[in-house]
Amino acid sequence: MKVKLWSKVTFVMVALVMMALPLASACAPAAAPPTEGPPVAAKPHVTIHNIIDLTGAYAPIAIPSEKGGKHFLAWMAEQGGLDVDGDGVGDVIVDYHWAEFGNVDSRFMASYKRFRLEKPLIMEMWSSPNQEMLKPICERDEIPMYGIGFSDPQLYPPAWNYMDCWSYGESCAGAIEWYYDEVFEPAHPGEKMQVAHLTWSSAYGRAGEEPSTRAGENNGKWEVVACEHCLTHPTDPEVMAYLTSFEGMGVDMVWSNTIVNTPAVIMKGLHKLDLYPEMVHGANLWAPADQLLQINGPTTSEGYFCPQPVYVPACDPDQAGVKFAKMLQDTYGRGEAWLPNIQYMRGVRMKANMTESVRRALVGVMDRDGCDLAAACDRVTGKDVKEMGLQTLAGYECYDLCPLMGAPAGKDDRRLADTDRVVGVKDGKVVVLSGWYKVPRLIPEEMKAQGYFPDEEVKYTRTPL
Repeated sequence: MKVKLWSKVTFVMVALVMMALPLASACAPAAAPPTEGPPVAAKPHVTIHNIIDLTGAYAPIAIPSEKGGKHFLAWMAEQGGLDVDGDGVGDVIVDYHWAEFGNVDSRFMASYKRFRLEKPLIMEMWSSPNQEMLKPICERDEIPMYGIGFSDPQLYPPAWNYMDCWSYGESCAGAIEWYYDEVFEPAHPGEKMQVAHLTWSSAYGRAGEEPSTRAGENNGKWEVVACEHCLTHPTDPEVMAYLTSFEGMGVDMVWSNTIVNTPAVIMKGLHKLDLYPEMVHGANLWAPADQLLQINGPTTSEGYFCPQPVYVPACDPDQAGVKFAKMLQDTYGRGEAWLPNIQYMRGVRMKANMTESVRRALVGVMDRDGCDLAAACDRVTGKDVKEMGLQTLAGYECYDLCPLMGAPAGKDDRRLADTDRVVGVKDGKVVVLSGWYKVPRLIPEEMKAQGYFPDEEVKYTRTPL
């Protein structure tokens, strides 16, 4: 046991050191090749921030995401920085300051307090509980939060929390409705589908429960009959006990709002208990099908599905955004054959959205104040990035990594995307199972009654594009 424990610890330490070297290089602007014009050092600077957990439970999704984002910033640095005027030449150096907090709240708050002193323009954050905790603080400090945790309370009422996507509840309801419309209802005409949640007991884990229940009540297509909570690293016996209970309740679908390790155990249980295909399993975007297939292999991955908001390298090799991501990985990566994957694509998109928001704010400050770019870099604030950047990203093409950004859809909307596509494992391969669709818009009625979201409609059903 001592030898095995030492081996695991050594492997983790070596992996973290190897990972930290390229990540640290992103903290400082990369040197651009010599040019005949002014030196790169003469260019103005802006800074973006990130508090991320590259260790702990979220490491499987955070590491490839951050690799994609880091490679995008390295590519931008080689172009000379952020191209503000669209002439193909970089104008502003983007400094990148990040902190690793290992899913520990005290480290998260310490990192935020340190970064707050730098008057951030935009701060990327990881984990719904931390983002919910910081919602009133970011609003007070006028720092726009760009979060990859999508719990619904961050949206209602709207504040300074912006999401890379729709909410977990909206995505969950959209995927359940896809399965009902395309698979369940044709085989069981007139029946109401029975759905159970098997997820973590956290703000993140429970995020799909109430919205999917409300959506099912409104569209009449399914009923949520159980909400059970498992360990962050569940065991086979624990999960199989829940699945056996679900079988007795007539559950047709199990949904999990976790990361890939939990759906991997659930899929093993479904196949061990011979419950598939009568009972199927779907999970949120942080449990991507390509990673699950790597973990479980083809047999116990069969039938799994998850919604995804970006193009998938395993399925869309000829898509322009996938080719762009592959170029980034080939140029700046370390030869990892498993990249780019879905999470890598997400990481590229996150940094692209952040830098585009800053670019738009700089243009807005120059127009508003009649100043030059250097002065705009000195004057731009988080409020400017919020109002002239993030709030205006609807329609942004984002390097063709995904369909056009469909949100924010109104003045109170804090989502940056509203589209999904279901991806899954079929015949041992990652495949696209649905076309692109707009997720249901699940604004609570009390929010409308309070005067929020006056320019949006509440649509409890998905809309195919």
